Amino acid sequence: MISMSLIKRKLLTFWALLRHSYVSWNRNDSWARSATIAYYALFSLPSLLIIVVTVAGYFWGKEAVQGRITQEIGEFIGVDAAKAIEGMVANAALDQTSTWAVIFGFAFLIFGATGVFFQLKAAMNNIWNIAVKKYTVKRIVINRVISLGMVFVLGLLLLISLVISAILKAINDYVASIAPVITTFLLKILNFSLSFAIIMSLFAAIFKWLPDVKLRWKTTYLGAMLTTFLFLIAEYLIGFYFGQSNPGSIYGGASSVVLILLWVYYTCLIVFFGAEFTVQYALHKKERVEPNEYAEPAIYQELERLEQKRGQLIDEKRILDTLQSHSDKAKEENLQEEQEEKKKTKS
Repeated sequence: MISMSLIKRKLLTFWALLRHSYVSWNRNDSWARSATIAYYALFSLPSLLIIVVTVAGYFWGKEAVQGRITQEIGEFIGVDAAKAIEGMVANAALDQTSTWAVIFGFAFLIFGATGVFFQLKAAMNNIWNIAVKKYTVKRIVINRVISLGMVFVLGLLLLISLVISAILKAINDYVASIAPVITTFLLKILNFSLSFAIIMSLFAAIFKWLPDVKLRWKTTYLGAMLTTFLFLIAEYLIGFYFGQSNPGSIYGGASSVVLILLWVYYTCLIVFFGAEFTVQYALHKKERVEPNEYAEPAIYQELERLEQKRGQLIDEKRILDTLQSHSDKAKEENLQEEQEEKKKTKS
């Protein structure tokens, strides 16, 4: 049996991890980084959703997938904003009138869809205090491939969600014929468990694959679980806030865009806090976490920049000393000329 002292010690440790995570989260300027990613997400969203719909729609049907996305997003930011996103997907469809149009269209589609994950990767590296050694063409391509992989993970998770939802509906219909009283309660529990598992898997994948660190899956689970818990709470609070205050109403026709920005902004704040918690948890457990072959501790590049700055300051000081020397020499010459003029005047 677990003793009360052990429970108390675990809770104190968890609270300490939360406190350290908040300090680091606030120090790393998560507010500004969230705003940056929200801006990129606004332009990446149509391309990202097209790929997600294509991947999941290949197995389940495009209309069913689009309907599910509209429903899920509508629960967050309202039906109008969800329909606006659905319109983005429809308007961003590839022009198939020519081969070159398809090729260039697909290239821009991939570039746009991976943009938000590319920026998210940079933010994750900053949280782990690592930096890329050198941005070669090979590394840029690899980063884009990893980001594209995250897009496919989204499509896969959406497909799994659709399949499990269909299974749950079949179970619900069967249970309703036997015990209709518990059907609603049971369905809510199963739907919550499904949402929690899928969202946690996505966050765990982000914490594992995006940063340039070698990290075990086991290390990411607790951080992903906390992030999912905060995300689901925020889902309710943000939906309640948007429903009561309608923050996009003052922007008129641009209200849907504003709501999308706010939604991504608040979501990024939660994701960054979960990533900070994962870092603190890894430090607490003394996990062996090291950069991969493409990255190094950010302190190395900071020291290099400081050394360059030191050399620059030395050069500037040398120039200032030279100018000061010339100025002093000019003053002495002027003073000698004035003294000679005074002697001539007296004589």
